[in-house]
This record gives sequence, C-alpha cells and structure tokens, in this order.
Amino acid sequence: MSMRPALGSAWRALGERRVTALSLLVLVLAWIGATEGGLVDDLFLPGPASLWSGFLDLVENGYKSRTIWEHAALSLERVLAGFVTGAVAGTLVGLGMGYNRKIEAFFSPLVEFFRPLPQLAYLVLLIVWFGIGETPQIILLFLTAFPVSAIAAMDGVKSVSVLRMQAARSMGASEWQVFRYVVFPSALHEIFTGARLAIGVVYATLIAAEIIAGSTGLGWVILDAGRFLRSDYVFVGILMIGVMGLVLDRLLLTFEHRIVHWAGRD
Repeated sequence: MSMRPALGSAWRALGERRVTALSLLVLVLAWIGATEGGLVDDLFLPGPASLWSGFLDLVENGYKSRTIWEHAALSLERVLAGFVTGAVAGTLVGLGMGYNRKIEAFFSPLVEFFRPLPQLAYLVLLIVWFGIGETPQIILLFLTAFPVSAIAAMDGVKSVSVLRMQAARSMGASEWQVFRYVVFPSALHEIFTGARLAIGVVYATLIAAEIIAGSTGLGWVILDAGRFLRSDYVFVGILMIGVMGLVLDRLLLTFEHRIVHWAGRD
C-alpha cells in the first residue's frame, strides 16, 4: 500500500514531462512548417538547416576574431560576477531589513529607488564614470540583482512565524541564535526564489549592457550580426543565451531542493 503514493507521484511527473515534450514538439513543427513551407523568409526566421549552418560557421570560424565559445564565456563571466555579488549583497541587506526596523528604514529608500528604475537609465552614467569596458557592465548587473534579492530576503524574514521565534526565545535562545537557527532557515525558500528572479533579470540586462558598453559577448554578437542581416547568427546567440539562463536557473533550483528540502512540509 505504501508504494501507491510514490507510483502516483511518478506517473504524474511522467505525465507533466509528456506535456512539456508535446509543447516543444508542436513549437518545432510550427517552426519547420513556417520556414520550409515558404511562409516566412529566412531573413526574418531562419529554418533549422540555416540555423545549424550558422552555428557550425560560428563554431569553426568564430565571430570578429573570437570563437563563439569565447563570446559565451565572457557573457557568462559578466553574469556571474554581477549576479553573485548583487545577490549576496542584496540578501545580506534584505535579511537585516526584515529583522530590524532601523536597518529597513536606512536601506529601504535605496532599494525602493533602484527596484523600479530601468537599467538603461543609469547605464549611460556608468559609462561616463567608468568608461566602456567590463566595469560598467558588471556594476549594472550588480545593481540589477541587488534590489530583487534584497526584497526577496526581506519578505522571507517577515514571513517567518512569530510563534517559532517566541518559542526559541522562551527556551533561552539569544537574538543571534534565533536569527541563525529560526529566521534564516525559514527565509531560505524566499531567498532562492529571489535569486532565480534576479538571474532572469540580470540575463535580460546583459544584452543591453553588452550592446551599449561592450565589444564582446553574445549580446554584442546579436547586435552586430543584426546590422549585417545575419539572422542565423542572431538566433544562435539568442538560443545560447536562453540555454545558459535555463541551465543556471535549473542549478539554483537544484541547490534549493538540496538545501531547503523541508520547504512545503510545515
């Protein structure tokens, strides 16, 4: 009898995978039908053969003196540098904001100012201050990840059950122990959710950063190839960015499941 719930869960997971595979199959068939059937010109949407040919060309010959893998590696380095520093700093600030009203009052104006502000609005200033290169791009990505992570961490702390904290204090726990063993573990789910949101926003901002302030990276390749109407190169760059973002998101989700394995079991 104990095997039935497990079998039911496995069957539901298999069913979800089938639906996902079906949606991907429909998308690919529509793509092939539109391009091979002559409904869409290769200039606007390259077909599978044209896309594969463009990918092989980029792999073999590279783009503007760099291989496509070098461009991808540079984009990934920028994303990780901006995301990791922004997410860590934002999480620390958010934890403090959620736990202490004075810290919240101090940092709240800064976080609330940057949160709705379009990144391109201050990218120009960063270029003026730091020049065109790696520094303004990484700072931009840092400022993109920072408010998202801070708000997620703050909300995670504020959602912690007051009864849990009171129970810990009644057993003689100090404020640091309450924070370390009750508040922080309870907020981890929200922190990881904020990190996943931040990595998505950072990747979206990466394109703008590389287009305006860079001369390498996948975002720059997409813009430069578009100037020469190389739609195949543009779509290869878009797909590579999408795959890299998906892989990073899956890694964060895997870490969350391993670290916050108790989530949803309250």
